[in-house]
Amino acid sequence: MRNEASVKQNKRRKMIGKWILLIGSAIVAGVVGVFLFASIKVSAAEDAVIAPTPLRISQSTAAALVEKNLNSNNMATLFLSHFRLTYKTMYLTFDDGPSKENTDKVLDVLKEKNVKATFFVIGEYVRKYPDTARRIVEEGHTIGIHCDVHDYSILYANKEAYIADFEKAYDTVYQITGVKTKLFRFPGGSVNAYNKQVCGDIVKELEARGFIYFDWNASLEDTVGDKSGEQLLQSANESVMGRERIVMLAHDRVENTADNLGIIIDAFPEYRMRPLNEY
Repeated sequence: MRNEASVKQNKRRKMIGKWILLIGSAIVAGVVGVFLFASIKVSAAEDAVIAPTPLRISQSTAAALVEKNLNSNNMATLFLSHFRLTYKTMYLTFDDGPSKENTDKVLDVLKEKNVKATFFVIGEYVRKYPDTARRIVEEGHTIGIHCDVHDYSILYANKEAYIADFEKAYDTVYQITGVKTKLFRFPGGSVNAYNKQVCGDIVKELEARGFIYFDWNASLEDTVGDKSGEQLLQSANESVMGRERIVMLAHDRVENTADNLGIIIDAFPEYRMRPLNEY
C-alpha cells in the first residue's frame, strides 16, 4: 500500500511540475513578446512602427550570432538581437531620369546587389528613352512622377500649370510602361523657394485624386558640384545619422552616382533597401 501511495504521489509531483513548466513558459513567452513589440517601435520623432525585416548580413556573422545564443541557451536574446538589428530600412530614390547611359548603369548595380529602388522620372526623358523606362518597371522597381519638364518657373507658376505638367508626365509613364503610379515627388521638394504659394493647393488636389508625394530625409548631394565617390559616401553618412527609416535622394543622371552606387549600398549593411511602395 505504501508503494502504491508513493507512486501516486510521484505522479502528482510530475503533473504539478509539468503545469509549473507550462505556466513559466507562457510567462517567458509573454515577456519576450512585449520586448519584441517594443524593439520594433521607431523613435517618437518618426511616429511610426516599422515591421521587422531580415538583415542583409554575411552568413558567417549570422551563424556566429546564432551559435553564441544557442550555446548560452538564451533564445530570448537571439530573438531580441535579431529584431533590434533588422528593422532599419532605407528607401533608395532616384530623380531626374531616365538618362541615356547612367540609368542603365544604376539598374545594373541594383540588379547585382538584389536591391529594389524608386525612380521619380521626368516625362520628356521617358519619351526619349522609353526602353530604359520600361526596364525600370520590368526589373521590379517602383516608378513615380517627378515632372514632365524640369523648369520651376513653368511648374510653379500656379496650381493649374503644375497639374497640367503632372498629367502629361503621368500619361507618358502609363503609355510607355503600363504603370498607373500613385507616387510623385515635387522638383526641389515639397517646400522650396519656388512653390511656397502653390504647394498647398497642389497637394490638396493630387491627394484628392489618390496620389502620395514623398520628400527625403537623407541625400548624396550628388547634384552639388562634381563630387567624388568618397564625397558622395560622406554626404550619405552625414545625412543618414543612424536613423531607423531613411528616404535617400540620389540622381540617376549623375555619372559619379552610377559609378559609385555599389560602394554606397555596401556602406549600409544595417539597412534593408526597399522601394517606396513598401513604405
